[in-house]
Amino acid sequence: MRKPKVLILTTNYGNGHVQVARALEEQFLYKNQAAVAVRDIYQETNPRLHEWTKKLYLKSYTKGGRQLYRIFYYSSQEITRRKPLKIFSYGYSQLTKIIAEEQPDLIINTFPSLAVQHFLMKTNSTIPTYNVVTDYCLHHSWVHPAIDKYYVATPQLKAQLKANNIESYKVSVTGIPVQAQFEQAFCRETLVNKYHLDLERKTVLMVAGAYGVSKEIRDICEELQKDENLQLFIVCGKNNQLFEELKRKFLHETHIHVFGYVQHMAELLELADCVITKPGGIILSEAVVKNVPIILTGATPGQEKENAAFFQNKGAAILNSKWEQMIEDTQKLIHNETKMAEMKSALAKIHVPKAAETIVNDVLKNYYKWNVGTGTLTQFKI
Repeated sequence: MRKPKVLILTTNYGNGHVQVARALEEQFLYKNQAAVAVRDIYQETNPRLHEWTKKLYLKSYTKGGRQLYRIFYYSSQEITRRKPLKIFSYGYSQLTKIIAEEQPDLIINTFPSLAVQHFLMKTNSTIPTYNVVTDYCLHHSWVHPAIDKYYVATPQLKAQLKANNIESYKVSVTGIPVQAQFEQAFCRETLVNKYHLDLERKTVLMVAGAYGVSKEIRDICEELQKDENLQLFIVCGKNNQLFEELKRKFLHETHIHVFGYVQHMAELLELADCVITKPGGIILSEAVVKNVPIILTGATPGQEKENAAFFQNKGAAILNSKWEQMIEDTQKLIHNETKMAEMKSALAKIHVPKAAETIVNDVLKNYYKWNVGTGTLTQFKI
């Protein structure tokens, strides 16, 4: 039988959805059992509108923008509990073109696109379609009877889907996919030499996000760099202004390492004693895999707030929206071996190993259980 064609649909709001798509693509290519295409449905539908809405998304990190995003997130949650409105099928025409071009045997969503659901219902499509939920909370836009299977981070999410009338066999608790680099073992001595670390100091990793939107990062850096027991990794993401500013500011500080957008986050997490970050689903998942205690910056209302609440309730993260208190929390945590061990234990309980591999194996296994030649879909409960 020929290799199936897998279409992975994503979009680049906050970068996390794309990271998950790339992690899955990486695993498919490694196995060499499927052809893969990754497409950004909304970027392709209307690039100008997409860039505008992405800017609005980034505005959600400002004081006024937080409340607007809160209203949008929770109101859309309620709307999508009901029959989807026509506006939520935005992207349907471009999706139809993408499917005609790619001729996929399977579709995987790493972003909750209602255009996909609209396509499946309107065309009576028998293309097996999967949702990979990219947060530790459930927005109702992920939920639709036309989806064949869901891959989620936690048993709690599985329970929420069951409460929304999704059969248990359609939901697998796999964790959130991260790139293979996070699963591999590193030689710590090699990394210590690579980054010229001082073994007498504890290492704090600060992640401003893909777009460097954590404005309090400057203030936190200023205070933590005064602590002679600490050394800092600062990741500025795509915020070049922040990168250049901090690079100049700490040019002569050998215990402070400033990075822009990095491709080697696994190495930094390997060396980190704790990580300060916003509660995005992917950076949280990366920290879970590397078992690094988490200190969370102020969460945007919506999925970040709910992600933060989940990790805080599990004892795997410390949340404080005031940067002054965050500094104190960091200094207390980093020297409290008992608390660090407790948080690592909590992270280990959340961790589901090899999420990308598990999902890809399951998708391929399901594919070969479908009667491809009949033009109808016969699904087996597994």
